[in-house]
This record gives sequence, C-alpha cells and structure tokens, in this order.
Amino acid sequence: KAKISPLLFFPEHFIRTLQEYHVVGPAKVDASGHFLSYSLHHHTSDARRKRDFSRKENLVYYKINYKEKELFFNLTVHRGFLSANYVLERRYGNHTGAKIVPYTGTSCHLIGTVLQPNSGTGPAAISTCNGLTGYFRLPQGDYFIEPVKKHPLEEGIPYPHIIYRANILQNALRQRRETTTDKKQACGLNGMNFVGDFCLLVAEFFLTQPF
Repeated sequence: KAKISPLLFFPEHFIRTLQEYHVVGPAKVDASGHFLSYSLHHHTSDARRKRDFSRKENLVYYKINYKEKELFFNLTVHRGFLSANYVLERRYGNHTGAKIVPYTGTSCHLIGTVLQPNSGTGPAAISTCNGLTGYFRLPQGDYFIEPVKKHPLEEGIPYPHIIYRANILQNALRQRRETTTDKKQACGLNGMNFVGDFCLLVAEFFLTQPF
C-alpha cells in the first residue's frame, strides 16, 4: 500500500523549528557498497513496465554516514506509486498563476530496506525526484530525511541532507491538537506553527500505519 510522506506538506520554516537534526552527505553506491556518484537522482520509464523488479534498472543503493555509523539503503523502484492519470498543479498566488504538469511517465519513488550494521534492518520509502526525501525505520526509532533547501550544488561534493527523528513530528501533532480545537486552516498557509490540520492528519496516518 502506497504511503505519502508528510514531508511533502511541510513549509520550509519547519526545519528551523527542529530541536535536533543531523546533516549528512548521501552517496549512490553499488550493491557491494562501493562508491558510484554523489548524483542521487534515479528514475526509470513506466513505458517499460516489467513484472521482473529484479532488473538492474529497478534497483538502486545509497550509503549515508549517520552519527558515525553507516546506513545502507537497498531500494527498488515503486512503479505503482503514481497513477497514469496523475497531474501536478502548482499555484503561484491566485488561480491565474496555476501551472499544471501532467505525469511524465517516469518513476522516482523507491521502497526497500535500510541496514545499520550491528543495529538492524528496517523498511524505507524514499523519493529520488529531487535529492533523497522520505522515511525509514531502524530498531531505535523512525526517521525522516530530506535535502537542505536552496543549497548550492557543487560537483564532486555530496549535497547536504538532514535526518531527524519522527517523534519531532509526533510532538508537533500533539501540540497542534492541544492548541487548535475548532479553528480549521488550509494546508501550507503562512503564519502556521507547523502544518495545516489536513496535513497533520496525513502525517499521523503515515506514522501509525504498519509499513
């Protein structure tokens, strides 16, 4: 069952509210963990849908040094994540500034596992459409990863990402419930502490479902 990362709904100022996070530099590696590139983007064309998900083009691996320990991601392209009728609408100001982008037929959403040696393995759901954005679980807890916004891209240098524990989001959910009772707001409006009520419901669903 496809999961929607609540990161997709977070306003940029959310990151500045985090009490704790770690900056990491992901790298694409091969199945043995050997370095390949700091270019993280990975996508395949849905025009070549195959039931054999073991095809090389459907597999991708990443390595991250997190808190002096390596995380090894073993991921497979999740071709069924988006419908063929999917349409993205971006709004800039009022409705006259809307831009509609049809589905391009490429898949950059991945699911699989993350391994931390001497710790354990857990599930992972990662988008590589623009850096690494998503969720993963280790024995010690649930985590989110996302790229640092608007950081300059430099060749030969890993693009910085942040990793933070999911309980920070859970605390936001709790605080939102305590401070908001009868006021309903739209997702992403300026002036909100974290995210809108609908966004919080999506995030809560994501966090509480078995992967």
